[in-house]
This record gives sequence, C-alpha cells and structure tokens, in this order.
Amino acid sequence: MLVSESQLLRAWRTVAFVGHFSGVESLSSRGTNKIVAYHSVGGGFHDDIAPDRLRRDIEYLDTHYELVDLPAVREPSDEKRIALIFEDGYRDFAEHVVPVLREYEVPATVFVIADAIDDPSFTHNDRFDYEYMDRGDLLALLDEELVTIGNHTRTHPKLAEVSPDRLEREIVGAKRRLERALGVDVDRFSYPYNSCDERAAELVRRSHDIGVAGRGRREYISADTDPEVVPQVNGANPFWEVRWDLSDAGTFVGSVADRLVGRAV
Repeated sequence: MLVSESQLLRAWRTVAFVGHFSGVESLSSRGTNKIVAYHSVGGGFHDDIAPDRLRRDIEYLDTHYELVDLPAVREPSDEKRIALIFEDGYRDFAEHVVPVLREYEVPATVFVIADAIDDPSFTHNDRFDYEYMDRGDLLALLDEELVTIGNHTRTHPKLAEVSPDRLEREIVGAKRRLERALGVDVDRFSYPYNSCDERAAELVRRSHDIGVAGRGRREYISADTDPEVVPQVNGANPFWEVRWDLSDAGTFVGSVADRLVGRAV
C-alpha cells in the first residue's frame, strides 16, 4: 500500500487538531524533551512567521517548559526541556530573533550555510530573494551569550542525494570553513531539507557533537537518542499543531503511527 507524503500530512494534522482541541494533549506527563525549529522570522523567506508570533511562542514555551541550550535536550531533567534552533542563517535572525532571546533570556542555535557568509550572490534555491547573515553579522553574534552558531553545510543540498566526495565537503568542509572564518569551534549540525542517510549521519557523528534532523519528529528525545540525528518539531506550523507535537500524547500517538506507516509503505 502506497501512502503519499501529502496524505500522511493531512492525516497527521487531523489527529493533531482533534488531540489538541479535545484536551488529550494535557493528559500525560512523561516529560519528553523536544527541539523546536524555525527558519525565517519577519524576513519573508521559507516558513516565515511574524516576530510577534515568535514572541508569543517563546512566552508560552518559557512558561510551560524549561528552555535549554541544544545539547541539554538529551539530558534527563525533572522538567520537560525544549531547545530552540533557527535554520539557514537569514539576516532577520539578528534583527528580529536576537531581541526576543534577550528579552526572555533563552538560548538558541542558528545554523548557517558556509558559502553564504562571503558571497552576496549566493542562494540555496530560487524560491526567494534570500538575505543571509554575512561574516560581519556572524562575528557580531559571537558576543551574544545566548546564541551558538552551527553548521548547515556549504551549499544546502539534500545530503542523501549527493556523491561521496561532495558529502565530505558539504559537512566537514563547511565546518572547517566556518571555524576559520569565525575563530570558534563549530560542533553542531543541522541537515538541510531534513535529508539524511547513513553516510551523512556517520560523517556528522565523527565531526560534530550533535546533529538535528527532521526525521522522526515524533520520537522521544533522551540520552539514548542518537546524537547525530536528534529529531525536531517545525515551529512554523500553526501553534496548536506545535503544542500537539510537543505533548507526550502527541509524541506517543505519532511514534506509533510512524511505526505502522513504516511497515505499510
């Protein structure tokens, strides 16, 4: 039986809608940690949300969870932990995100594309007229104690589809380029398009401390989670859906569904 990605998404959102608005999401207390991923905030690019939406999200998350730096999301805690990440390194991060992080004293990791930092003409696809942070913007971010810069490859390809020789350049080469440009260790990685295979995961395992992938977004995160493929939740979804994805009930239902679908397709 073949099930399309769009059919799965529609089915999941129906479950999420019912689960959230029925109150089921509040019935469990396993305390499973999560990563919430954003892209554009007020820049008009991929998965763009308004700065006020981000502020409301963080206010809610800060009230209900322990907001922590990315590596701590794999550590046990008495309180459910949430880590925030921002992907692609758009210029709106410095303008709209950093002030909110300061306001709530919340840490976050921003994953940047290495080839964008010194090339104003760079674009990773033709969907938008992207504006990325350049080297000067990133050097200024080094003074922000709440912000950590991570690696999002050299050119933002689908890693599961690139050749072995290019894979090394995209992952390890990007890390080295960022470290030379910024003068800091870069030990966090995020997979573009959530595209990950065993080759990419092995390279990330050898070269970084943690890697974030969209694969298995409804899995539990714990110390047993493979550090090179830690799952994430898309923060740009409607916030009722984000809340369902963060809930223990949503995680349980989704993980069961993922296993069933995996056997069916």
